[in-house]
Amino acid sequence: MKKNGLIFDMDGVILDSEIQYFKVHQQMFETLSIPLDRVQYATFMGKTGDEMWQELITQHDLPHSTESLLALEHELFQQHAKPEECGLKDGVHELMALARTEGYKVAIASSSSLEKIKRVITHYGLTVDAYASGFEVPRSKPDPAIFQLAAKRIGQTPEACIVIEDSANGMIGAKEAGMEVIALLDERMPAQALHHADHVVSSHEAIGEILRNR
Repeated sequence: MKKNGLIFDMDGVILDSEIQYFKVHQQMFETLSIPLDRVQYATFMGKTGDEMWQELITQHDLPHSTESLLALEHELFQQHAKPEECGLKDGVHELMALARTEGYKVAIASSSSLEKIKRVITHYGLTVDAYASGFEVPRSKPDPAIFQLAAKRIGQTPEACIVIEDSANGMIGAKEAGMEVIALLDERMPAQALHHADHVVSSHEAIGEILRNR
C-alpha cells in the first residue's frame, strides 16, 4: 500500500531533548534515593510524566505526591531542558522537506502538551500539516489513540502512515494503530525494545533513504 503520511514523535526525534530529560531525572532520582534502572527508565520514555512518577511513588513508597514531583520536574526542565535550547536532531528540516517532495503529509504525535508542541514548531520553523498531543486523548502512548488522531488530522488512514519513534512505548502504540514504524536510535539513551519496529536507523539521513527507496 502506498504511504502518504509521515508522523514524527517530537522529543528525541525532532527535538534533541530526551538526553536532557534523562540528565534531569538522574538528578531527581539521586535526590530521592531511587536507584537508576536503565531498563525500567526505557519503559518510561514516550509516556507522560505523571505516569512515571505514579509508578515510582508506589514502587519506592516515596513520601511525595505526583503533583509535587511534576512541579519539581517542570522547574528543572525550565532550567536545563527548555525546548528553545535543546536544539533539533540533525537532519530534521531536510527530512521534512524530502517528505513533502515525496508527497507525504507530515504530522507530529507527542506525549507533550499542545503548548510545548506549538512552541517547538514556531521556534524552529517546522513545516507540519498537523499535530496531536497525548493530552488530547484518554491515554497517551503506548495507547494507539494519539497516532490515530494524528492520521485523521492529515486525512490519512493508519495503514497509509509511517511513524518515526525513539521509544518502545511509541512503537507499540504505532503498531497497534496499524502503522509502519521506523525506530530512531540514540546511543546516549537507555536501549529500547525494538521488536515492534519495521526499520531501525541511527539518523534522519537513513530515514530519508527509506522514503526515497519505496
